[in-house]
Amino acid sequence: MSAPEVTEHGLLAAPAFVPFPRVRAALEAIATWAALLAGGLLLFAVGVTAASVLRGALLNRPILGDSEIVEMALGIAVALCLPLAEMRGAHVMVDFFTQRLPARGVAGLDALMRAVAACVVFVLAWRLAVGGYNNWDRERESMFLEIPYWWGYAGAAAGMALWMVCSGFIALESAARARRAP
Repeated sequence: MSAPEVTEHGLLAAPAFVPFPRVRAALEAIATWAALLAGGLLLFAVGVTAASVLRGALLNRPILGDSEIVEMALGIAVALCLPLAEMRGAHVMVDFFTQRLPARGVAGLDALMRAVAACVVFVLAWRLAVGGYNNWDRERESMFLEIPYWWGYAGAAAGMALWMVCSGFIALESAARARRAP
């Protein structure tokens, strides 16, 4: 696939043809809010870590269960950032094999690979949901703070489900571009 165009402000330029503009705008808004929530979780994790280190250094008593909070927040945050990366085309792409393909071939191959990605992400979301249900059913909790494990699974599954929807949409958008390309 050809490299995305970048504006003078360093942002990805919008493609010339957008087949479903309202759906794209709605998904980008939802993905943006998910990424902002992820940023909040990351800031919270940084705050907990800093407070634990300072409390440990000053009082010789770090925050009990700080690692439990941080690992759950980071797991959810990563999953919530991926949909926006998908919508913006910010995932790593290798275009070595497609450099000489016509625009229709690149768009068709892109549609196929995005559909495969949506299927893989579906499996990830499904297994996270199953894992969350199993942890809820068994009432598993973290050791120190007794945080239910299913909270982390549910948050990550929600992020993966949104990523799956975004991947499926991008696959449809790429297929529409492939039909329109010369």
